[in-house]
Amino acid sequence: MEGGTCFSVNKTMFLSNPMTQKSSYVPNSWLNPLNLSFPAVKICTCRAVVKGSVSSLNTQEKVTGMSSDHSQDLELSSLSALCPLDGRYWGKVKELAPFMSEYGLIRFRILVEIKWLVKLSQIPQVIEVPSFSERAQAFLQDLIDEFSMNDALEVKKIERVTNHDVKAVEYFLKQRCQSHPDIVKVLEFFHFACTSEDINNLAHALMLKGALDTVILPAMDELIRAMCDMDTTHSSVPMLSRTHGQPASPTTLGKEMAIFAFRLSRARREISQIEMLGKFAGAVGNYNAHIAAYPEIRWPEIAEEFVVSLGLKFNPYVPQIETHDYMTKLFHSIMQFNNILVDFDRDLWGYISMGYFK
Repeated sequence: MEGGTCFSVNKTMFLSNPMTQKSSYVPNSWLNPLNLSFPAVKICTCRAVVKGSVSSLNTQEKVTGMSSDHSQDLELSSLSALCPLDGRYWGKVKELAPFMSEYGLIRFRILVEIKWLVKLSQIPQVIEVPSFSERAQAFLQDLIDEFSMNDALEVKKIERVTNHDVKAVEYFLKQRCQSHPDIVKVLEFFHFACTSEDINNLAHALMLKGALDTVILPAMDELIRAMCDMDTTHSSVPMLSRTHGQPASPTTLGKEMAIFAFRLSRARREISQIEMLGKFAGAVGNYNAHIAAYPEIRWPEIAEEFVVSLGLKFNPYVPQIETHDYMTKLFHSIMQFNNILVDFDRDLWGYISMGYFK
């Protein structure tokens, strides 16, 4: 079969795709778009003979065909996932999905938009949004509590038209509330005076808070309890401790476990004490649209009440965005917790190699 074209550069042969041009030389510009100086590249045609079945001769063609045929519309699985967290390690992290996925982000955006409309209905000066009845409030709460994956897909479908993720959430809510006689009158107030970051920063904080309280901190507590149990179980197991890798004074295996339990407990406490911040001050952080519409309302106080009602700490001084300093502190604190775990793993590897934990 025709194997292609071989190139000779300084007596080194390279096999390439078949060539249709029969000239004696290939221009350097084909192989060298930067126009660097190379010696002339000679061409010779060659044939390759492969022993075996006919099917083996077309292996490359078959692989190429399979790649082009199946590269689209793959269902997500451990084989098709681009990230190991969504693939082979999915079983370890799936409890985070309701909080940290895009579904979680959309769900919390829905929550923030709805809670803001309810908050507006509780402000007497905003006469355009009268106080909601219990049935209306229950209707809105059901939109939050019963938010499903199909609902999230509907938001994504709307986003393909709006080309704006937060605006798609607003339109989704307007569609869902068309059937309610009270809420349909105030649909335009879902996003009143908000910039997208007002919705997003609160949604992000709620995502982190939910993941921490529901998944991450309980997992840390379970790990620390396990280390405390190891401390108790091995409290009488003697060990020859080492300094600089050399034998030193005696210790116990339990005491070495207690060191890590104490370190992780401190790191866990620092993580739990980090406050999730939120802002709700409009496009540049000055409540400009709020004051233009209702100048008699003390909007900073309203914003603080709203943010605190979501279980977050209010950040009063911001530009358009929440400045995310708390996120930096949180992520580095989690990194510190994991660094302690790496230290523990290395020590445990050494203890096992020395015959402990048999």
